[in-house]
Amino acid sequence: MDGVRTTKATALPVLLAGALLFMALTPANALAAWQDARASIDDPLGTGVVPFLNVSVTNQARNDTSHITTVQFSDDGESWYAEPYTGQPCDWVLSGESGHKQLFVRFGAADGSVSPVVKAAIDVDTAGPVTMARSARSASGGRTMVSYTVRDAGSSRVDAVLVVKGKGVTKRLELGRVATGARRALLKLRLRKGTYTWRVQATDLAGREQVKQVAGTLVLR
Repeated sequence: MDGVRTTKATALPVLLAGALLFMALTPANALAAWQDARASIDDPLGTGVVPFLNVSVTNQARNDTSHITTVQFSDDGESWYAEPYTGQPCDWVLSGESGHKQLFVRFGAADGSVSPVVKAAIDVDTAGPVTMARSARSASGGRTMVSYTVRDAGSSRVDAVLVVKGKGVTKRLELGRVATGARRALLKLRLRKGTYTWRVQATDLAGREQVKQVAGTLVLR
């Protein structure tokens, strides 16, 4: 029994000392004081894709016990860059090139505490799509089947328009928001017999129009 009492009596001061050291190193209400911390990358088109690495970051935080002094940004969650906190959006240049990006954001207060880290994500698409007209042929019911390909480095879908031109004729038909890759569409063009050129004009989710398009030929007999 004496051995057990000695062990407990020895362990208690050690645990108490550890707790006191933790309290001394950490402000008592440091975490509780952070009532809010949020950030998002501005997305003007609402598509989740932006055309540049230069972005605007909306950021807001609330600390009930200490004045917020900085908003801090990091591309990797390890190296941080601090700016004075104003509650207004901040400009930031994301690292790398096109693709999915994640930005880490935290806030600092005058008492030395730091908020929990929040994340803001966005896709970046720095180049417009490429479209290629592959084939067009008459189908039943006076319709025309067109086959085309759309490629884009940063957007999985594009807004596409079919443009058909002939002698004194120009027609534009909305194809809608279509997935990239090889596509087909069955359309009623309502054209007279003759030879026409056609192409697909595309705009990606970042708002960039195609950088290259290859036209095709349509012969209606």
